[in-house]
Amino acid sequence: MNKDLTLVFSSYQSQHLLNKILIQFKNKYKIIIIENSTDISIKKRLEKKFKNIDVIIPKNNLGLAKSYNLGIKKAKTKFVFLNNPDMKITNQSIQNLILCAKKIKKFGAISPIFKNEKMYKNYKIFSKKKVYKSKLFKKFEIIEVDLLDNNLLINKKIVKNNLFDENFFLFFETFDFTKNLKKKGKKLFAIKKIKFNHMGASSLPPKFDNLVKKTRAFHYNWSKFYYLRKNFNYFHAMRKIFPNIIRALKMIIINFLKFDFKNIKFNILELFGIFSAIFLLKSFHRPKN
Repeated sequence: MNKDLTLVFSSYQSQHLLNKILIQFKNKYKIIIIENSTDISIKKRLEKKFKNIDVIIPKNNLGLAKSYNLGIKKAKTKFVFLNNPDMKITNQSIQNLILCAKKIKKFGAISPIFKNEKMYKNYKIFSKKKVYKSKLFKKFEIIEVDLLDNNLLINKKIVKNNLFDENFFLFFETFDFTKNLKKKGKKLFAIKKIKFNHMGASSLPPKFDNLVKKTRAFHYNWSKFYYLRKNFNYFHAMRKIFPNIIRALKMIIINFLKFDFKNIKFNILELFGIFSAIFLLKSFHRPKN
């Protein structure tokens, strides 16, 4: 078993995906799973089948930021690779990530890139960056970036106490985390020759579709405002969130005229999330399926 890396997954009833990952990486890495559904049967079933894993069952749904922090604290290896269960990556890609992590000095976080960048790009660049000319950087096409979104490999000693902001429940926490690392002088890198696939909402079985929509409606908007307020200022956040308010109000009218009362509930939740953030309330809402 690899002694340098622990894989950490934040999960909610995603055992159909976790099984595939655990079979793929059986006895190759230590794996920590934070199972936020609090279903103890998942822990019993997975730990009985696989010996290299630790399934942690919290008392309640922690959300992504708290789950990742818990996984980082529990990991005993130098490097920690933070992921959701809907990630697909080869063992060779992980080995290459470890190789890069060992050779890049004092990085904040590194990440592979999404296979189809036209569909989804998991990094952002806002200004011109230094071009590194070492053999490693050329071989793997490593680029410095300003933000990274999930699938993060970190060095525990370098990150130290600069963990995820636990005010976030879901959405924008990885941008905030990597932005904070960058503020502390730690560099962020995306590695273009190492790629992964991301399946989005399919990490949950179809029976949880309603829960996914309700969670996104509230928390995406709350987290967007909080992220902008925290990293810029209140008035900047207000300006950026205003189109979301207009859109939600517009959709309420359209859905009312269509007698689509189910979707009106999602639109109201969007406004609920926005105004909860505007009035400085915490991300307290925990929808049920």
